[in-house]
Formats: sequence, structure tokens, C-alpha cells
Amino acid sequence: MKLVHIGLGGMGKTVQTIAQERGHQSVGEIEVGDEIDTSSLGNCDLAIECTVPKACVGNIRKVLKAGKDCLVITTGWYDEMDEVREMVEKSGVRFLYASNFSIGVNLYFRVVEEAAKLINLADEYDVWGHEIHHKNKVDSPSGTAKTLETILLQNIDRKKRVVEEKLDRKIEDDELHFSSVRGGMVNFGHTIGFDSSSDCIKIEHFARNRDGYALGAIKCAEWLLQQKPGFYTMDDFLKSVFK
Repeated sequence: MKLVHIGLGGMGKTVQTIAQERGHQSVGEIEVGDEIDTSSLGNCDLAIECTVPKACVGNIRKVLKAGKDCLVITTGWYDEMDEVREMVEKSGVRFLYASNFSIGVNLYFRVVEEAAKLINLADEYDVWGHEIHHKNKVDSPSGTAKTLETILLQNIDRKKRVVEEKLDRKIEDDELHFSSVRGGMVNFGHTIGFDSSSDCIKIEHFARNRDGYALGAIKCAEWLLQQKPGFYTMDDFLKSVFK
């Protein structure tokens, strides 16, 4: 693949390194604020967007306008999802996004989903979530946390809504509290707790570095270029791999 990398922060650089290790070519680097057009995208097969939430949708729009396929690593822009989906459908290109590209994290999502279905049948358990990310993470809670919240709400009937902010009161029975901490240089961790008066079940995922996220992104990019034009998610990739 010939890749243009939009955003070269910590994650963006790791993605570029992993791509080169897998034999792909970097044909362009675009930082936040740089122009994105047919000239800067050149002859790339795919643009990888890895910047910040406030710049992401604008970058996607420019990539699609140039007729280039796009993979988006940035999170925190999902309130504009409908607009992006419409742009993709009109542009006739391939597009893929994920709240988390780590294969391990996506397997973790499936484990949490199955556990939540069981906990739904055991009403003596309360449910909570917690995450920690490095100090440079710009959105809180993360896209990964948002996905976990959705999984829990969809599968545990007694939980109706999420509280993400600091609580100075007793939590209501139908609320799910999901807390976030930011600190350190390379922190990526999520914990789901199923807690009763007798015991506590914890399901955790902690990443050792960014490599798993970057490798998952490049595997998705390789897969995406073999698909028909359209709007894809990590679930589409996983369904083709874990049949």
C-alpha cells in the first residue's frame, strides 16, 4: 500500500512504523493545519487520519473530496457520524473507522458482551467501569469507553443511563458510572466490574504499548482495500477474520 499519514503524534508515528515493517510505503505526511487536497495526497492508495477530534471531520471531508480511501483512528467525533456516513456514500470510496483498532481490545469487547448477558440474569450484581489513558489523550472518556458503555447498556436491562462525571451523591440503581483518569506517558487500560455484596468480578484489558493498536489499524487498512466502496467498521473486519 501507498499511504499518506495525516497526523504524526505518538499513535500516528507508531502506525507509520508498523506499516513500513509490513512492507508498505509512506508517500506523504500531513500535520494538523496542513492543506489536504489532491496534491498533498498524491498517488496514495489510502489516507490514515490520526489527529484530534476537532480537526477530524474536516480532514475526512477533504480526503473524500479528493476521491481517496480513508481509515480513521481519531476518536471523539462520533456526534457527526451521520454526516460522515452520508459523505462516504456520496463519494464512492472505501472508509473504515473504529473506536479502538487493537485486536485484543475488540476481543475484550466480545468478552464483556457475553459477561454482561450473564450478569443481566444476576440482579445482585452492580456494574461499573473505569479507564486510564496517557496524559496526552485529548478526549475523555475515550471512544473505547463509549463502546464499553454501549455494550453494557444494551445487555443489562437494569442499567438505563451512563454517568461519566464526578459524583457527589449516591448513584441511582439504573445508572452506570464509568470513570476516567488521565496520566503518565503510555497508559491504556480498561476495567469492567460486576460487584455484589459477596464478591467482585473484574474484566480487564491493559495494553503494554501502542503497537497492538497500530498493527490492528494496518491490518484493517490492508483488508479495506480489498473491499467494495462503502462505509465499514472494525466489526466488519472482525467478522471476516473470526468467522
